[in-house]
Amino acid sequence: MTKTAAYGEWPSPLPASVVAAGSLRRSALKSDGVFCYWVENRPGDGADVVVRTRRGEQPSQVSATGASVRSRVHEYGGGAYALVRRDGATCLVEVHLDDQRVHLVDTATGRCRPLGCEAPEGEEWRHGDLSVTGDGEWVLAVRERHRDEQVTHELVAVSIGAPGREATLAWGRDFFAAPRSSPDATLVSWLCWDHPHMSWDESELWVAHLESGPTGLPVIEGAERVAGGPGVSVGQPMWCDDGSLVYAADDYGWWQPWRWQRGEPARRLSEEHAEFHGPDWGLGTATMAELADRSLLVVWRSEGRDRIGVVGRDGGPLTEIDQPCVEIDSVTAQHGTALWLGATASAGPSLWWSPEAAPGAPYAGRVTPLLADADIAVAEPFSFVSEHDRVVHGLFYAPTLGGTAGPAGEWPPLVVACHGGPTAGARPGFNPLVQFFTTRGFAVVDVDYAGSSGYGRAYRRSLAGGWGVVDVADCIDTAAFLADAGLGGPGAPRRVDGRRMAIRGGSAGGFAALSAMVQSDRFAACASWYGVTDLLALVASTHDFEARYTDGLIGPLPEAHEEYERRSPINRVAEIHGAVLILQGLDDPVVPPTQATSMVDELRQRGIHCEYVAFEGESHGFRRAHTIEAALEAELDFYRRVFGRSSL
Repeated sequence: MTKTAAYGEWPSPLPASVVAAGSLRRSALKSDGVFCYWVENRPGDGADVVVRTRRGEQPSQVSATGASVRSRVHEYGGGAYALVRRDGATCLVEVHLDDQRVHLVDTATGRCRPLGCEAPEGEEWRHGDLSVTGDGEWVLAVRERHRDEQVTHELVAVSIGAPGREATLAWGRDFFAAPRSSPDATLVSWLCWDHPHMSWDESELWVAHLESGPTGLPVIEGAERVAGGPGVSVGQPMWCDDGSLVYAADDYGWWQPWRWQRGEPARRLSEEHAEFHGPDWGLGTATMAELADRSLLVVWRSEGRDRIGVVGRDGGPLTEIDQPCVEIDSVTAQHGTALWLGATASAGPSLWWSPEAAPGAPYAGRVTPLLADADIAVAEPFSFVSEHDRVVHGLFYAPTLGGTAGPAGEWPPLVVACHGGPTAGARPGFNPLVQFFTTRGFAVVDVDYAGSSGYGRAYRRSLAGGWGVVDVADCIDTAAFLADAGLGGPGAPRRVDGRRMAIRGGSAGGFAALSAMVQSDRFAACASWYGVTDLLALVASTHDFEARYTDGLIGPLPEAHEEYERRSPINRVAEIHGAVLILQGLDDPVVPPTQATSMVDELRQRGIHCEYVAFEGESHGFRRAHTIEAALEAELDFYRRVFGRSSL
């Protein structure tokens, strides 16, 4: 029998504590031919550890005990570990959060020792995007150097067998990424780019000879640019066993796979209008891997979901693998078998392997579903032409709880989710945070506004100059679309209650949410998680990686000074409609806490309902279980109070 309950008050089986504990992140999948390894975030304490498993075994931690394996290069990190064979066994080289040095860990004994030199007095060094040369002698890494408020980047080689020996390989560019050695250790490739560009706007792929210098330290010679340049983005170079180099580039409007062989022109391997790469907010992306027959395992995004398949060594049609994952983080290969970390619509990220090798199931790392199938809201991808004559994409989640329905003649409240970046994208895999709301009778829509990734370069670039205007309009138009017409086009029934709509987001998404409260009276409530409130203050205080990001999103300073002021929510508090909740980490280097407290003071001085919760020890993106739990409970209670005042 179906029970009737007020929307927003359904008896959810998913408490905030379970959402927090279940917000498990898995990334950076690798294989040594026997075991599979990945990085796993532990929500209990926010630490990142490396685990490994093989068929028939449960995953176990192999990274150094008591250490969090996390890089702070570009603040967002990535590529914090690599595998290396030493004395016939697999060891880890890994970056530890507390000191940002490279360490060697013996996975058999747990013995850990630092590699490379300590930073000189007055400097702070960070390392990330680790890889090991083909001969197993050197760790290649991006080094970020901080001295007297100046930040520089370089590529370094750190000896594995002789701690303290290291060499600087490349410098002089604003940013570096993805240093990778050929299998025979004679060539090295890397990515680089300069301010004011971000790597997903314009970057370059270089290749050079890797040689031994007079002192025995490695040096590079004969460097040449092989891909990228003005108006082109390049990502994730990967050397293959035959000495060719595979990478992703958007020369033709989509991040597609290419192969380069020395002395030959590069070849595009797929002409599919899909994205085989994403914006490198984190280093160490791996959505391509070489299989035993030299074909290429690839992941691509189209129609609102990820897909995985194979393309031949020299290109040709894609052969898609029939598998249930709709969101895939990383891939690798093991003895010709495809393996990947993927999430389905009903369960979070797990380790899967090719159905051809083992029909029907993953063999390790399986995540136990947090909800019964009848309680899970599955993403409905949609696109529509907005009132501003733009195509807007997104994912809609209807309120879902088995045996429960809302009152007849009523529609559910809506939570509009604005992803961060703003170049990120809506992800269709099982997300406990989304289900936290849908199992309580809220509808949720995740908007892929202009500038989102997954729809080609033109869509990604459509936010140029329009941040805080175009993306916000797309979110507002999506809410109106669902409240006035609903999915299915003109004449389709409405899906949500237009008088009970909230908008939420983190970082750039928090900025969009706050801006929507200024530009529209559609929303009764806004929840900003570490969101930007003051654009000029952001530029003045943010880290080097994003220091010039707003040049392309808004305009260069000082010419666009007035536009920065006009688009900053802190300067338009008097125009805000509705109530505001602000959640902020007190150790945030990207959006400092002063952005939140200044906004809160302005709102309260003007008599606008505002609630503020700050969290000690949290940075840009909450990681600890107790923080996530408290933040979700605060947001839910906030919506219920606001919607209770505005409901019929």
